Amino acid sequence: MLVRRTKRLLRKIGLLPPLARPAAAPVPAPEVSPVPAPPPKAPPPVRSGGPYVVTAELKAKLHALGVDTLLPPDVRTLPSDSVFEPPCSIKWMDVLGRISIGSFSYGVSGHFNNVTIGRYVSIGEEVQMGRGDHSIAWLSTSPFFYLREDILDVGRDFAEAEAYHAFRPDTTGAAPFVQGRTIVIENDVWVGHRAYIRPGVRIGTGAIVGAHAVVTRDVPPYAVVVGNPARIARYRFDEALIARLLASKWWTLAPWQLEGIDLSRPAESIDLLEGRVAETAPYKPGLVRLSKIV
Repeated sequence: MLVRRTKRLLRKIGLLPPLARPAAAPVPAPEVSPVPAPPPKAPPPVRSGGPYVVTAELKAKLHALGVDTLLPPDVRTLPSDSVFEPPCSIKWMDVLGRISIGSFSYGVSGHFNNVTIGRYVSIGEEVQMGRGDHSIAWLSTSPFFYLREDILDVGRDFAEAEAYHAFRPDTTGAAPFVQGRTIVIENDVWVGHRAYIRPGVRIGTGAIVGAHAVVTRDVPPYAVVVGNPARIARYRFDEALIARLLASKWWTLAPWQLEGIDLSRPAESIDLLEGRVAETAPYKPGLVRLSKIV
C-alpha cells in the first residue's frame, strides 16, 4: 500500500512516467445504405407531326447538315414543316409557325411565325415577325372565346379549375380565326434590332429595315425604311444599278463563287458580276427538311 502511494506521489510531481492507459476499442462506423443514382432524365417526346422538341441529338443532326442553332436542348420546339438551305443559322430564334430560311442567312433572336426568308439575310436581336392578331369584331378580343384549346398552362388547385380545363368555346357559324399570312423576306435583306413586321408583308431584295421600325406594308427592293410606321428614308443605289442587280440574281451564287470581284464598289463591278453569274452554275446545296431528319 505504501509503495503504491509513493509511486503515485512520484508520478504526480513528475519523477516517474505516467502509467500507460489501455487503448480504447475502436467504435465501428454505422452502416450506411448506398443511395441509388437517379435515373437519367428522359428528353421530352418528339410529337407526331411536330412541332419537334429541339433535343441535343436534333441539334447535332442540324449542325452536321449545315444548320446552326443555339437553342437550349429540351426547352424549345421547331415546327415540323421547317425548311433550311445550308449553311444558315437560327441561333436563339423562337419559331412558332413554319419557317423557311435560305443559304448564308441568319437570325439572332425574337419571334417568328410563318416566315419565308431568302439568301444572305441578316436579322438582328428581338425581331418580331408574324405576331398573330386578336379578333376585333367579336364581343371580346380575348382568345378565350375563339380558340378551342387551353390558353393558359395552369394546374387544377384553384376555383373552377375543372370547368376551365373542360371549357371549349362554341364557334359554330363563326368565321374561322386566321393565324396570319406568310411574311416573305427576299434576298440580301438586313433587319435591325427589335423591328416589327406585320403578317403578309414582303420585304424586297436588298432592303434595310431600321432598328425598332414597325413595318405594316411591303418594302421595295433596296429601300431603307425606318420609323413607326416605317417609311422609306432613301434607296441604297440609283434606279439603274438596282435594276441590274435584281436582273443579275447574284445571290444564286455562293461567296466563294464571287471571288475576284470588288464587292465594295458594286457600280464599278456590275459588269464583272453579271458576267460571273452568266458563266457560273448556281449554288444548289439541297434543302434540309426537318420532318425528314427527325
